[in-house]
Amino acid sequence: MTRLGGPLRAKTARTQGDDDARCSLSSRVARSCTPLLLLLGSCSLMPRELNLTPLWFHRLDEHGELLEADALWPIVHYERHGNGADDFRIRPLYRRVTDPPQQAVEHQFLWPLGRVRTDATETYQRLWPLWSWRDREDENGKRDIDWYAIFPLLWGGWHEDGLENYFAFLPFYADIPQFVTYDRFQSILFPLYVRVDKEGHRHTLLLWPFIGFSDCAEGMHHWFRVFPFYGHDIDEGRHDRRFALWPFFGWGIENEDSAVREPVRSFWFWPIFGRKWSREVSGVSVLWPLFERVEDEGRFTRVNVLWPLFHWYEAPYDQNLRQWWLWPFLGHAHSDDQDNWSFLWPLIWWRTYDDPEVKTDQEWALPFFWHVRQRFDTEQAEDHLKLWPFAHRTTLRDEDGSSIRGEWSVLSPIPWRDGNAYGVEEAYGFLWQVANGRQRAPEDQSIDVLGRAFTKRSRGESTTASMPFLFSYESDSSGAQLRLFHLLPIQVAGPSRPADAEASR
Repeated sequence: MTRLGGPLRAKTARTQGDDDARCSLSSRVARSCTPLLLLLGSCSLMPRELNLTPLWFHRLDEHGELLEADALWPIVHYERHGNGADDFRIRPLYRRVTDPPQQAVEHQFLWPLGRVRTDATETYQRLWPLWSWRDREDENGKRDIDWYAIFPLLWGGWHEDGLENYFAFLPFYADIPQFVTYDRFQSILFPLYVRVDKEGHRHTLLLWPFIGFSDCAEGMHHWFRVFPFYGHDIDEGRHDRRFALWPFFGWGIENEDSAVREPVRSFWFWPIFGRKWSREVSGVSVLWPLFERVEDEGRFTRVNVLWPLFHWYEAPYDQNLRQWWLWPFLGHAHSDDQDNWSFLWPLIWWRTYDDPEVKTDQEWALPFFWHVRQRFDTEQAEDHLKLWPFAHRTTLRDEDGSSIRGEWSVLSPIPWRDGNAYGVEEAYGFLWQVANGRQRAPEDQSIDVLGRAFTKRSRGESTTASMPFLFSYESDSSGAQLRLFHLLPIQVAGPSRPADAEASR
């Protein structure tokens, strides 16, 4: 197992730069067209932008270096980014993208099924559901490997410190740490035998989930159940919970270890009657879900009437939270860090909430409209607007309100954004995009209509635009010219004049 992950990761660390320089797949594809590109880059009689879509397209920068290229659109695509990264695609089968600041190279196959990514600290491979491998450095600089094969049958992992070495062949045998919500999950012939560890407690289950008992690592904790006939969960000095003929009968004691609050006792005969009581707590349930009320003095009050039709919850201790709804027609939640309204749940939402690093405002009228605004602690702000499935627009602005990055598209049928949409537009967007625009940097904006039926890109003082076989246009500080049929140059503007020269005139 260690030999399988080691060479790949070691090669990444030793030869990342050399591989990127010598073996870039996108560079090899670009070099395969060297006769044409060298001619175009060196000969001023040829255009910087040649549009023969769908056969061929390329766009050169002001120095004659390749910015973008397409061959047999939409199949082959290449583009270069300002930070030294590049992006090569054979849509929809394959994509390769680099990120030099992160020392990262990523390959995507039949996205989202296949992915291979390497960077300075991690190697990740996935071909779902056949294979997944992750080899990374933890916070202490130790190697940590996790893998699965033929999901969900085979699982395994290894840690350099020796504390984690596991294997599973479901349903026959399993020994997996940090599985779902458990610290450790063990099983033989699942569901005949299961053992789980969580927060210092160990539970054993036979014929999961029906028969269970405990052998706990801390305190005097006793857990037993023969579901649904009888069960108890007793942590001496903390709580005592029991049921019989679940869900009909239950009783218990909570908060036995509290130094300032009285233990809370409870009893229910579901759905007829239920009660909680102590010096601070009082609660009653009658003909659930007809009526339920629980009050913890100074902490919270909860009322349910014909749950889930009417709900009221007020918790001054929890950031002054107050929540109520008349489901599904109207609902409201307000606290020190949020203010949320819902109408005809789950269709219409108006939400504002604060996280440690971002303040978010959302308006949703699902599935047709959503608007998300985020203000970060860096003073940057992002605005996302979508009219599904017709269009969307995303803009990132700096602290002065100037747009620094963004994109828009018509049409826009994908019902998610950000990380959930990663790779989808790049692989499949050509199937539905009528027009789309991108702002890669503050002074770098582009637009494409029907693939390359019309395309334009502006970078600083330089602009190029074209239509297939008909014309290309280019302008910079030296002037502007139009090329009919991409060959016949027509000067349409002379060189721009410096501001001081204009003032002297």
